[in-house]
Amino acid sequence: MLKTAFYILSLFCSSFCYAQSDSIIDSSANHMNLKLTYVSSLIYPGISIGVEYPINHVTLSVLKNQILIKRISRDRFISGNLNWYHHAGFHDNLYLTAEWVMRRTRYTGLISEFSMGPGLSRTFVGGTTYKVDDQGNISIVKLAGYYYALITAGGGLGYDFSMKKQLPLSALAKLNIISMFPYNSTVYFRPVLELGIRYAPVRSKNMPDK
Repeated sequence: MLKTAFYILSLFCSSFCYAQSDSIIDSSANHMNLKLTYVSSLIYPGISIGVEYPINHVTLSVLKNQILIKRISRDRFISGNLNWYHHAGFHDNLYLTAEWVMRRTRYTGLISEFSMGPGLSRTFVGGTTYKVDDQGNISIVKLAGYYYALITAGGGLGYDFSMKKQLPLSALAKLNIISMFPYNSTVYFRPVLELGIRYAPVRSKNMPDK
C-alpha cells in the first residue's frame, strides 16, 4: 500500500514540475567576447579593454506544466585584460591581468559574476624624475616607474540584452580589488570600479520555451 501511494505521488510530481540540466554547444562556443569599460580607482579615471575565451557553458531549465518558468546559464571563461588609470600627481598605472571568470545569466537577462587571477603592473611616476650619479651629475629619468606583481579579485552585476532583444551586448558594473606587491616591502590594496559594455555573439536558444 505504501509503495503504491509513493508511486502515485511520484507521477503527480513529475507531471506538475519538470527540471533539466543540459550542457549545450551553442553558436558562440568558439567565439571570444570583447569588453570595453571605464575604470575608476577611487576617484582616478581610466579604461580597460579585454577578451574572454569561453571554456564551458551549461544551461539549467525549469518547466512547470511544460511551460518554461526559469532558465539559468552558467559560463566559465578565461579572460585577458589591459587596464590603465591615471592618479594625478602620483603615477599612471598600466597593468595586465589574466582571470578565471564564473558567470550566471538568468532568463530575465540579469547577470552575476565573480573573477580572480594574477597580473603584472607597471607604474609611471607623475612629474619629472631626476637621478644623480656618483660624480654628482644630474640627469632626467625617462618613463620612471616600477614593476609589481598583482592579484585581482572582483564581483559584479550586469544585464544581457541578448536574452530578450537578441542584441549581442551586455552592460556591466563590477568592483575589483587589486593587490600589488612588493610595494615598499608591503602589499598594496586598491579598489577599482568598472562600468562598461561587453560584446558577445548571440547564443542560439536551443531550449524550448514550452
